Amino acid sequence: MTLPAKQDSRAQSCTPIANEAKTYQGKRSPKKPLLRSVVTVNVGSDDHTHTQDSYSTHRELLCYYSPFFRSMMNGSWEEAKSNIINLPADEPQVYEIFQNWLYGAGLDLELGQTKDMSLLLSLWIFGDKVQVPGFQNAAIEALRIAIIEPPREFRLKDIQTAFENSGEGSPIRKLIVDGYVWEGPLKGLMDKFQDEGYPKAFITQFFEGYVEAFPRPSTQTVKKNRPYGWTAQRYYVQYPGSLPGREPTAEATED
Repeated sequence: MTLPAKQDSRAQSCTPIANEAKTYQGKRSPKKPLLRSVVTVNVGSDDHTHTQDSYSTHRELLCYYSPFFRSMMNGSWEEAKSNIINLPADEPQVYEIFQNWLYGAGLDLELGQTKDMSLLLSLWIFGDKVQVPGFQNAAIEALRIAIIEPPREFRLKDIQTAFENSGEGSPIRKLIVDGYVWEGPLKGLMDKFQDEGYPKAFITQFFEGYVEAFPRPSTQTVKKNRPYGWTAQRYYVQYPGSLPGREPTAEATED
């Protein structure tokens, strides 16, 4: 989704959002008249092993939803002066899905992408980087469905990536562990943990989660606990000031 790179000299900061937007973080976008300035976002590394794509995105939307971009596009940063943002460490397809989400398309995934655990995990990690809880929670919804319909596991590489890019207590860690607790095959799991290099934090959290979910080995306990422990809302990200329906304050939208 690429927009014409029409620039407007009136919009050189993100401050109009503070005065005119009525909702924040996911309820709806700013009104169309507010979308005055377009920035170029270069995503990926332009070398022999990776591709780089360029996207035109409205500056106001980036600032409205993301503290990461709002900080970058205000003040004396080079990005604020040039209207060019470079994201060499990120994947073009991840940013394209994020941009579509910004413009109200939801998590616009192709059929094969809905079951691509690595891609869905990358969406969550990117949302964490740019600090957009609504986008992270959309990724959580898709990940949970991918895990249970039909049941599938995260690859070892995905688990390593998730634990390397998140902190203790992170909801993405909890989702992965619960996926193994509730849906993963337990047969041979101990051997896998020992032989395949699973992160120690994952193994520790798995056993803690298993004891919590199955305090005693009975079918009755499984049926009682499973509906509570396996809903997407349990893994939602909520940042201060970003709950749906809460109006933004000046501090939330301006530097």
